[in-house]
Amino acid sequence: MKAAAGRGGRGAIRFVGGRYPSFAKGNVGASAPITPPPPCCQPHVIHSHRAVFPHHRGGPQSGAVCISSTGRIDAIHPSATLNEAKRLATKLNRPLTALGEDIALSPGLIDVHCHISELGRDWEGYRTATRAAAAGGITTLMGMPLNSLPATTTVEALEQEVEAACEVHLMADVGLWGGAVPSNTSCEEGLRELERLLDAGVFGLKAFLAPLPKDAGYETVSPAQLEQAAEVCGRRNKPLLVHSELMTQEEQDTKADEAYDGMDDGSYEAHVASRPGQWERDAVEVVCNLTNRCHMHVVHLSDAGCLDVIESTKRRLMNADADIRGNLTVETCPHYLLFDLESLPDADTHFKCFPPIREKANQMKLWNRGLLDTNTDGFPLIDMIASDHSPCTPEMRLMESENVRRAWGGLSGLQYQLQSSITALERYQQSTSRGVADEMIAQLAQWWSTAPSKLVPGLHSIKGSIAVGCQADLCAWDTTFLGEPNGYGTEHHRWRGGSVYAEMELRGRVVETWLRGVKVYDGESDSFLDESNGAGSIMLH
Repeated sequence: MKAAAGRGGRGAIRFVGGRYPSFAKGNVGASAPITPPPPCCQPHVIHSHRAVFPHHRGGPQSGAVCISSTGRIDAIHPSATLNEAKRLATKLNRPLTALGEDIALSPGLIDVHCHISELGRDWEGYRTATRAAAAGGITTLMGMPLNSLPATTTVEALEQEVEAACEVHLMADVGLWGGAVPSNTSCEEGLRELERLLDAGVFGLKAFLAPLPKDAGYETVSPAQLEQAAEVCGRRNKPLLVHSELMTQEEQDTKADEAYDGMDDGSYEAHVASRPGQWERDAVEVVCNLTNRCHMHVVHLSDAGCLDVIESTKRRLMNADADIRGNLTVETCPHYLLFDLESLPDADTHFKCFPPIREKANQMKLWNRGLLDTNTDGFPLIDMIASDHSPCTPEMRLMESENVRRAWGGLSGLQYQLQSSITALERYQQSTSRGVADEMIAQLAQWWSTAPSKLVPGLHSIKGSIAVGCQADLCAWDTTFLGEPNGYGTEHHRWRGGSVYAEMELRGRVVETWLRGVKVYDGESDSFLDESNGAGSIMLH
């Protein structure tokens, strides 16, 4: 396999498929040769009145971004007016894209938690996933190891996944997390396979401490097995992502029986009671105790009660050796920030997820203490937002029987993550009388682009910021628009009608998305780059 590298030297990201050399099965791993990025776009200049540049504390500002033929940003001009951008474009002999006064220019969103199933299941393949992503301003997806069959827990499975993905014309870049399961964490040969998987190109590992449904095709690990996986990740300097609920199958079944006793199977009050916050707190404590082994990452945090141990661990790590100082990061999801138990419609199974959407008071703590209070030491307790996009076939939602208890869990809505995030933030600000601050556009870029780029090894040097040397992965979006997404564009997910966001009144509308300087989505016409000319690639590390 020949592959291209991002900046960063040893351990840099390699791109395969799309506009890069094709994937050759049997030749994954760090020894694969590196090639420079090919020309991919016409050099051009973009001007925005509300561009999010790094290190600018005043929020978005007027400015110009210069993009080279390799899809890199070769210059930025903060504070440049439209007339100055016109003169610059003329001087450089490059065409100019001038965005309207209400159009923000943000780094392309990076979703570190997305479920894609190209192999074995017709749930959401790479074609529809990357189109929905591009329509939502997302330029990079990190695929979870489960949902595909086989799950990405071996080198052979990784090769099958990459080979299948490279057959698709992608509209976003895609990286993969590998899976830590009992078979590769409980014996010496399994641990060697886990090392080979990390060396073959996955960016880190994902593990579950909570039991999964029998037909999930994936298994939970014990805290002892999680520690083994953390040791392996530490040796490879890659993160370990954890679904942080800790209980046995027997405890899960008993609690569900207790919660639904006397309650309807469509009750969300019973659903929340069946997944107590204490299970999250117990799991997060296990995760925090492993931060001296490797970079540990808590996925989809729901329970604000976890913030105590998260804060104490982050404070401890601040005073630790430099090589482990950033070894704990945390994500939450738009659905935990936008919806609350008190407003969930019973029997609508589209809102079911694990961990569950909890009470309004809990949500306010996620905002107040988790995302927006950087405390006296200046670090956030929740670092980033991710989708946990979890599609399945309509039949598995059990909408006709309105059975929340038995329905497949997980929200679908990859295409609407920016809109749902800015809407949730706006509602929070209004509820606290803060008003809608322009600086929050920059804050969203931090949660959705900059912080996620730091979780994924090798990514921060090439993605996540509108900065010189980074790839020109950009999202232009109308900050003033308020309306239903279905009113201005098509839902591009595999199974349309399965997202709770599509017919909601949401703030924001994506008008253009660029991947390495190539416009992959045009919001005015709701159209993509030509089908035979996808701009995205698979990323390996």
